[in-house]
Amino acid sequence: MNPLNYLVTQSQRQEVARAASHPSRLMAHEHRLAQRSAHSPDVVSGARAVLPAVVAFAPLALMVGAAVATSDNRLAAWLSTWTIHGGAAQLVTLDAVSHQSSWIAAATAGLLIQARLSAYSTAMSADWRSAPLGLRVVAGLVLSDAPWALAQSRTTGRRGFYLGAGLTLFLAWPAMVTLGAGIGQVVAGIPAADLVPALVLGCTVVTQLRQRPMLVAASAAALSAVLTLATSPGVALVVAAVVGTAAAALLTDRPSVSECAEAVAS
Repeated sequence: MNPLNYLVTQSQRQEVARAASHPSRLMAHEHRLAQRSAHSPDVVSGARAVLPAVVAFAPLALMVGAAVATSDNRLAAWLSTWTIHGGAAQLVTLDAVSHQSSWIAAATAGLLIQARLSAYSTAMSADWRSAPLGLRVVAGLVLSDAPWALAQSRTTGRRGFYLGAGLTLFLAWPAMVTLGAGIGQVVAGIPAADLVPALVLGCTVVTQLRQRPMLVAASAAALSAVLTLATSPGVALVVAAVVGTAAAALLTDRPSVSECAEAVAS
């Protein structure tokens, strides 16, 4: 028998023996085993479900990589891929830095774009309240639009499904950004490359336009984008996000958490 398998088997036998000495421990042990067996298929399902989103985000990731390649500090720009974990927010931050803005202004711009994540985490709190601290930390680390939206559509197994989707995107995104940094000159030379971020983000919103708050938020943000054409892309994106969120908030007296999250994401 493989030494590692032998140690695992012995550990499991000892756990069962300790649990059998007390009925409540035995029940807790069986519950943990059931949870472990249930989580594995959910994780795999989540990883598979997010693959189309990974493909859809590839053009945006290549654009972020091209922006990283043109940064004065490429290492810091590349490391921000892991800490920001959001294409639009990272582009805005890098754009602010490239225009010689202070690090406070750049960080503020990125945080404004990522503010919607606080609404996402609030919507997830009921599912994750009883989860171990380590899993909750991982869940927060990989939080982004696609895994959150996919997991919210599930009625069971949300934790495992979310972790599978979130971890897959969390690992795939930096890989695609790194590829974009390597071929940055090629990506930047494509005539329509500047349209990619708007097109990718627009595709994530268009399916929600049947909801009135989303339609109003998107319309207000679009009008804001037209009026701020003379400003830098980073400033225009931040202003559009704020205007869209405010429009959705004014439309409904008591918006739900999910509506607020979707409105900010638009």
